[in-house]
Amino acid sequence: MRKKIVFYLNGNRHEVGAEKSSMMLAEFLRYEESLTGTKIVCAEGDCGACSVLRYFPHIPGTDTQNYLPINSCITLVAQLDGSSIVSVDALKKEGILHETQRAMVQCHGSQCGFCTPGFVMALTGLVEEKLEKKEKTIDAQEAKNCMTGNLCRCTGYQGIINAALDIDLKKCESIKKRYYSEKQEVDLIQAFNEGVSIEGEEFSFFAPKTLEEAINYLLTDPEIRIIGGTTDLGVVHNKRKIKINKVLSLHLIRDLYNVTEKNGEVHLGARVTHSEFRHFIKDKMPEFANYLDIFASPQIKNVGTIVGNIANASPIGDTPPALLALNADVCIMGPQGKREVPLSKFFLAYRKTDLKQGDVVTGIKFKIPAKSAAVRFYKNSNRKDLDISAVNLAVNLEWKDDSKKEIKDITIAAGGVAATPLRFVKTEEFLKKNFDINLAVKELHAEFKPLSDVRATSAYRHVLVENLFRRFFSEVSV
Repeated sequence: MRKKIVFYLNGNRHEVGAEKSSMMLAEFLRYEESLTGTKIVCAEGDCGACSVLRYFPHIPGTDTQNYLPINSCITLVAQLDGSSIVSVDALKKEGILHETQRAMVQCHGSQCGFCTPGFVMALTGLVEEKLEKKEKTIDAQEAKNCMTGNLCRCTGYQGIINAALDIDLKKCESIKKRYYSEKQEVDLIQAFNEGVSIEGEEFSFFAPKTLEEAINYLLTDPEIRIIGGTTDLGVVHNKRKIKINKVLSLHLIRDLYNVTEKNGEVHLGARVTHSEFRHFIKDKMPEFANYLDIFASPQIKNVGTIVGNIANASPIGDTPPALLALNADVCIMGPQGKREVPLSKFFLAYRKTDLKQGDVVTGIKFKIPAKSAAVRFYKNSNRKDLDISAVNLAVNLEWKDDSKKEIKDITIAAGGVAATPLRFVKTEEFLKKNFDINLAVKELHAEFKPLSDVRATSAYRHVLVENLFRRFFSEVSV
């Protein structure tokens, strides 16, 4: 077992122990490395000013061979183990600005400048993707998409979009070519092949190579937290609501990065990110891919995992309703071996699941609906992009025949309406016996009693659920 975290920063090797590996990356960059280009603003992964580029060379995937933007303000240094990181401070070469930086200056994409490094890194991530694909231009929609995780109070954004369009990809040298060498790859692969165990006075970090080791470690202390992308835990840690001080990471277990489909059944491992899952599912189930597009930012989706979104057990998580509607199962391994739990039985109460001490969620599985099925996922939030939902609704319906007057089977699920993601079981049974939307709406309202909070009142949530429910049938009954 290694006793240090190993990663590369701007081409330079770093080994850190318990004290520094417990820091958020943004703080490490600024206060330990004096790399002050990276800014800390929101400390919750919302504004993107802290964005850096990360390459994790150990897994296959559509985007995994590129340096991808992530939020450094909610990422523990420990999570960088086996990674190569590039910060905004390293973009300039021999006194000459990177093409993304030049374009931001030329097109007046910056005013106060506090958010600018984050926008530059988001755009540089897009440039890396373009160079990998050998594409020659960036269009406005691509620019907007890549910057959905970045906020600016000054410019009105048009100057930033103009800068993206002004980037000359012919003049861009790949960051990977500049900062990733064969020697670095050999070193990082060697690090990936060995587990990590770090013990400090205030922070301990364990990253095993096998699930058996992970389970045995969890049995030693019920307070141990399993971390994935820390896109949620990092926020509550920064806001001092909890302290991340004893953690287990599964990032060195290669099999957990697999996502496969066989005979119409999808299996995705615990380390599959939202970004990689979207690439995998977009041709098999476009509705799910489109739904993934409207929540979280590229920075969040590049590290946040689907399983983490489930195991977090938030009643306003975006993927639980969709997976509930698909009748997904949760794959679990624990001291007693393997088991599978229907997702509808996994959530027990607010932030409480069926997991017992020593249990690890190893993945999720679900069947892709038949082409004849009608499947829709809806989300309502105050902002279109990068916002927590007030309500989300998912419906999976199979008609008895082409007349669309009788329902063979239906699954309805929602988030933001109860202490857990909720299945509308009584409404489902009613519709299978009596296809009357107006009467079904009454059943629907009787099945949930949402709270009022900062995102929506109880009454508004009732209106939203009904409207989305009616919208579904107006779309699929034609």
